[in-house]
Amino acid sequence: MDASKTLESPQRCSIQSLFQPFWQNTPAFPFGQKVAAEGYEWLYVSQIDQVTEHWQNGSNLFLQPRYFQALEDAHTEGLEFRYLLAFKNGKAVGGINLQLLTVSAAHSIRSLRQRELIGFWDRIKLLLANWGTYRFMIWGNMFLTGQYNQWWDIAEKELPTLQAATMKVLNCLARQEKIQILMARDSFHHEEGLENAGFHAIDFQPNMCMNLPDAWKNSDDYLNAMSSKYRVRARRAFKKADGVIFRELDLRQIELFSEDLYALHISVVNQADFNMLWVGKDYFTQLKQQLGADFCLTACFEKERLLGFFTTIRNGKELDANFLGFDPEANREHQLYLSMLYKMVEQALQFRCNKICFARTALEIKSSVGAVAQKTFIYLKHTNPILNRILPTAVRFGEPKEHWTPRHPFREE
Repeated sequence: MDASKTLESPQRCSIQSLFQPFWQNTPAFPFGQKVAAEGYEWLYVSQIDQVTEHWQNGSNLFLQPRYFQALEDAHTEGLEFRYLLAFKNGKAVGGINLQLLTVSAAHSIRSLRQRELIGFWDRIKLLLANWGTYRFMIWGNMFLTGQYNQWWDIAEKELPTLQAATMKVLNCLARQEKIQILMARDSFHHEEGLENAGFHAIDFQPNMCMNLPDAWKNSDDYLNAMSSKYRVRARRAFKKADGVIFRELDLRQIELFSEDLYALHISVVNQADFNMLWVGKDYFTQLKQQLGADFCLTACFEKERLLGFFTTIRNGKELDANFLGFDPEANREHQLYLSMLYKMVEQALQFRCNKICFARTALEIKSSVGAVAQKTFIYLKHTNPILNRILPTAVRFGEPKEHWTPRHPFREE
């Protein structure tokens, strides 16, 4: 007989837990202790260095311990890290990275944060947002766009059983961690398993991606592939940025400019319509320290004045456009942001990458340099069954809208 316990339903950890006095707060999955449930053993921890020996160190940089260590050491306010491992016969057969985040809607939506109340519906949004904060459990990574949330090392025929067991454990952990909303991110197609478990698919802004043909060896090949209209536009941007020096910074230089870099980043972040997370001040330093040459921070200088910067992470043959910052006035004068996008393409070609992931936001300008929208789903579920029914409507009500026109910069072959 299997001695492991069964987690009875998505809404509770176990039948026994319902009858515990409210003053008893014994977790079903204590940190650092293996617990048998659903035919597997589970290990739940809050630091990656506690499970490094069991964590699969594959080719995907965004699932490697060194990357998670950098995120932990950046000390982002309001963000906690969790890692869940599944064991079978003493061997780790699956790993899930989780992030717990406390979010205030009134602070995350710019118009509400800055009290830019322009009409009746804004005031209704503020009233609803001020009802309180929400504690999220994110199955994935808030610092990236993409499905970087798990790894499995088990026979394909056994995978559905393990995934079903994992879903029950996650629901149990949500109750244990006093979570209101579970979020699974990001999927590029509908996930039947999540939808059957009560999650709602929300198609927010798409991920902007660009494939780089093998024939492109350098930036000249890239420009020559453009139609004359967009090639002229690119050269105009280069001329605007004439006199601006783009220079990659090493770790010592990033530490030296850390305060200025963070201030430039925040000036851009605060202009976004919606934000759930503001990175910690040590984010750029920690990523460079842990990732080395795979993390690049390119700064823009006019003489010795720092105007802006952008960061990229090399994940195998893909280049991920990460966070950036710039002085708004300098951006208007020198078209910094557009020049940064062209520089990212140039960098990807130098690294011999075959794809760039530009992430969300600024969709039209990214499409003008060659990025194509990739529909991306975030899955959400409220732990209260009644509130879960109205969750999609509530999300759409508060969601900022971006209207944009896709651009097609390349000549048709």
